[in-house]
Amino acid sequence: MRPMAIRLGIVEDNALLRHALSQALAGDGFEVIFSVGSAQEALSRKNEAPIDVLIADVHLGEGLTGFDVSLEWQARQPDIGVIYLTSYEDPRVVVGNRSPQVAKNSIYLVKASIVEGTELTEAITRVAAHEGSDIIERSGPLAKLTGKQIETLALLAAGHSNLEIAKRRGITEQSVAISINRLSKALGIPSHLSRNQRVHLARVYLDHTNRPDD
Repeated sequence: MRPMAIRLGIVEDNALLRHALSQALAGDGFEVIFSVGSAQEALSRKNEAPIDVLIADVHLGEGLTGFDVSLEWQARQPDIGVIYLTSYEDPRVVVGNRSPQVAKNSIYLVKASIVEGTELTEAITRVAAHEGSDIIERSGPLAKLTGKQIETLALLAAGHSNLEIAKRRGITEQSVAISINRLSKALGIPSHLSRNQRVHLARVYLDHTNRPDD
């Protein structure tokens, strides 16, 4: 008797990527139960056919995130595995610069890390066998920063002055200046670039939070 195919649910707001994922995974022998483009569509499928693994983009536009969707699904089906498939190396930038609550038995898979083409199918197989976890190993330059530092960096990248950042964060302007200097050291921005310090800091943030393919 052939083993049952692993049943998948996909939620990805990029239509082209969503279609490609569905076609490729079906071709690899998985059973795609649904493939939808929004959090609400994914949640509306909870009472329909069960799935074994949910594949969720973490950023789904305004409102609910892929983390929210996965937690709702696991509340309904505690045994499902979850793959977070995303362009973000650090998930904190999606959920307000704090560490998100993550589904049990999950894997956080950054799209840029897929080089062999088998990483996703291997991740699906792992969580289907309950070999995932509820811990995300952050990567990239933002991983070494605290949530408050990322908040400061985001405000700086948005063009706010030190005074405006201080008012938003409820700290002194001097504290902001100290924080920015520490950010430069943490991100390895050379001291001889101090005149363009804000530009280089903003570039680091934008390079790792823009999502051209998500």
